Amino acid sequence: MCLTVWLSACGRNSAAPGITGLPERSARRVLNDTIAAGLLASTTPKGPVSLRFPDEALEILFPKLYPQT
Repeated sequence: MCLTVWLSACGRNSAAPGITGLPERSARRVLNDTIAAGLLASTTPKGPVSLRFPDEALEILFPKLYPQT
């Protein structure tokens, strides 16, 4: 879901159900949870979202990409 959202630069409220295939309420919950986890972000509450890579997720998302110092 994250990559699709990032590539299409969709709006938070309009495209979430279509991207996830979930009912609107469930899709918004998934989107809000993903934003809360720091994997997606938006500059405005209803604006487009973009993909983010928080520091605490780098080792999980990209194991051994960056050696620990």
